[in-house]
Amino acid sequence: MRRLRWIQFIALLAMPIAAVAQIGSGHSGFSTEQTYTGRMAFDDLNAFGECFATKQTDDALKLVGTDAGSVDEARVYKALFSKEQFCLGDLSGLGVPWKFVRGAIAEGLYKRKVSLPASFAANHSMTREKVQSVMDAAICYANAHPAEARALVETTRPGTKQEAAAVAAMEADFVACLPANIPQQVQIDTILLRYRIAEALWRLGLVHS
Repeated sequence: MRRLRWIQFIALLAMPIAAVAQIGSGHSGFSTEQTYTGRMAFDDLNAFGECFATKQTDDALKLVGTDAGSVDEARVYKALFSKEQFCLGDLSGLGVPWKFVRGAIAEGLYKRKVSLPASFAANHSMTREKVQSVMDAAICYANAHPAEARALVETTRPGTKQEAAAVAAMEADFVACLPANIPQQVQIDTILLRYRIAEALWRLGLVHS
């Protein structure tokens, strides 16, 4: 029986580590700096994502318009975040695994009900036979189980026990969206999967009115 092995990254704020993305505020003047990890980091990341999705929607669409995890995504990411950012609030900087930034912005598009351009719409007939990526699998899952997908994104927060429990509960149905020829044990980060499902909900037009 195929199983998923869930892993989690630790998000870090205002901490210069090469393995994570660094987003500078671009603000001048006096500022204080605090370093912390875990829950608070993800809360700030999601707040940044929601702000970016609504205040810099064109840039947000440029990022999510690329294939998730692709070289093109990395190129667009670098271009967007090499300039000053105004959605960091009082933070002097934000350092997280860079793939999470796209996810937080995609969740922001969903939660803030940003209009879905026709060219971004996902295929509602995505089946396991067509799945070629985690994003595809998330679309397959969210389309078949919208209530559970919404509950994950709307009632849990990244990096919490509640999120982990929700992801564990959906494992069997998510596995049903994975191609039969994948390895017996697949390793997927729980928070990254959450973000992929949030983006899938937005792309499927399943935003609550």
